Amino acid sequence: MTRSTKTLEAYHKLSSYYATTHANPLFVAMFKIFRQRIHGRRVIDLGCGTGRDAILFLQNGFDYLGIDVSSAMLREARKRVKGGNFRRMDLYHLNFPANSFDGFWASASLLHITQRRIRKVLRSIRQLLKPGGVGFISLKAKTTISEGVIHQDLCGGVDRFFAFYTKAEFGALLREAGYRILETRSFHEDATKWRCFFVARA
Repeated sequence: MTRSTKTLEAYHKLSSYYATTHANPLFVAMFKIFRQRIHGRRVIDLGCGTGRDAILFLQNGFDYLGIDVSSAMLREARKRVKGGNFRRMDLYHLNFPANSFDGFWASASLLHITQRRIRKVLRSIRQLLKPGGVGFISLKAKTTISEGVIHQDLCGGVDRFFAFYTKAEFGALLREAGYRILETRSFHEDATKWRCFFVARA
């Protein structure tokens, strides 16, 4: 079984669990920064999961589209967020015209992209942004390994692929892909250290 298949199967198993989660106050704070920085209302949520953040965007009047590769997660999102716009799509094949969005939101999704493929994905996301468009990315900070399949005890046990970066490593990748870093933030959620990047199309 490939790394991507294991991760997709994990999210199928976790979909009901994540459907009961609520917006983390720390990520709500990140959303408020994003809302202040974006000019325009058209936004794409890359890896929308069960629609947790969709609620924030819709409550704040955004023209929102959420995409996810997991049909199980999208099924929960559609039940949870009535009137939400969701579409099944993976991050390797973003089928939208260039300059389609004022902003993107990638909360805990790019960390499932292998380091071999992250440059191509970042460039593809950049093409979706209008000139002056902005984005938000959150990743788990690098501690001991760069990437690998991690076993977790959630819902009886799941295996998911994660890629980890230092602030400098991911910052260099962003600049190489044509982004300007507007701001970075870090915070701890239980045992996890999150690194957050607010970026703009350079």
